[in-house]
Amino acid sequence: MSWEGYNYEDVRRAAEETTSHLTPVSLHFLENCVSCALCEVNCPYTPVGEEYGPVSKAEPLRNIYRGKVNILPRLFPWLFGAKLPKTKEELDKWVDLAYHCTNCGLCYITCPFGIHSGEMIKTLRGFLAKTGRIPSLLKLMVDAETSGMFAENPGFRGLWEDVIRKTLEVANVEFDRKGAKYLYMPSLAEAMITPGAIPATARILSKLGLNWTMPRNPLSIRAPIGSLAGDDESVRVVAKRIYDYIKSIGAEYVVFSDGGYPYTFFRFDLPRIVGEEPSFKVVHVVELLVDALREGKVKFKQTQERITWHSPCKMGRFGGLIEEPVEVLSSISQNFVKLKSHGLFSKCCGGGGSIACIVPPTQEFMEKVMGIPLKVSENEKAFLDKLYRDMLIAGREKVQEIKESGASTVVTACIGCIHTLGFTTRAYDVKVTLKTLAEVVAEALD
Repeated sequence: MSWEGYNYEDVRRAAEETTSHLTPVSLHFLENCVSCALCEVNCPYTPVGEEYGPVSKAEPLRNIYRGKVNILPRLFPWLFGAKLPKTKEELDKWVDLAYHCTNCGLCYITCPFGIHSGEMIKTLRGFLAKTGRIPSLLKLMVDAETSGMFAENPGFRGLWEDVIRKTLEVANVEFDRKGAKYLYMPSLAEAMITPGAIPATARILSKLGLNWTMPRNPLSIRAPIGSLAGDDESVRVVAKRIYDYIKSIGAEYVVFSDGGYPYTFFRFDLPRIVGEEPSFKVVHVVELLVDALREGKVKFKQTQERITWHSPCKMGRFGGLIEEPVEVLSSISQNFVKLKSHGLFSKCCGGGGSIACIVPPTQEFMEKVMGIPLKVSENEKAFLDKLYRDMLIAGREKVQEIKESGASTVVTACIGCIHTLGFTTRAYDVKVTLKTLAEVVAEALD
């Protein structure tokens, strides 16, 4: 199957497989929406067009569900909106809707009925993946990660080795050391997008005097990338590989500097994927820093620089780490300022859920790194060009918040947010420095 293909039998089979995995929770999401539209005003993609509001984007999954689960829609599908895409154009429209969602969860937080449209759209992506509709760059990364071939690419290898060299300049690391209490888990994506975060985190862990180690070689591109594309088999293979490595080390704590979806995946999703409760606890490095700060085990050099914090949705809204980064950054900068939207209601950057990772500028960057030209059809190119324009619109409100804050440095902990804010702040000519939390902390260590 390819991006261009359409086969009704594949579509029908994908719908059967998708509805076979519905749960009571997903049925609640599908059936109890009253179309109050409270979610619409909080979705970063509503300003792009009304069709990109959460309810509208989740509607295709409801189309599938109605025709497969309920009796009356099965008998009278035209009365209940029970249908499957019957042409290539209809299927492409569903792809367009599904990839205009960052799954940031702000719609979920503001829905009075607790309906998580992002999770429905994630399921919709799984349906589309079964029909062959995964954007080419995302598909390439999913396949490379699943097969392990990413580790053999000279471009990827060069980036990783450069980060390892810089890490050894600031920390005495014994890689893959069994019995270490703390296992730091950086990813290849961090080496590509936020390379300074890895040596910075290594310096922090060493400064805190922890018994820690990290992998000598990357175990993934960025957690199971297949989870962004709805490729369940890829997720299972990659998650099991990483889980087995963690168990081989025997660490009590698995530490992340990336506060994007890898943090919540390993903390919340991993047990279900591997079928057992892990013996380790998943933490973000900011949790270790707050504990050390409160216990007086770490001190920072003070700065007058006006800095602010953009809360990644996975780390803040879903992970509950909302005030911890503020506490750390406030102890570094006497001019720390919160953004207008903060905490549970923090606005999305606009590029999560793989969107910033597949737009044309990222594709050009990845082609240079990998040394592999990626051919996409004219149809897919038009989709990606539009997606990039729409992503800039979706990120406009966050950029406006940053501008109003007057901050000269924006700190965050998600490489997807850093990547997206790079695009959007340049697009709106807002001149700020973007840094990871680990970098800011490492620079301020006494």
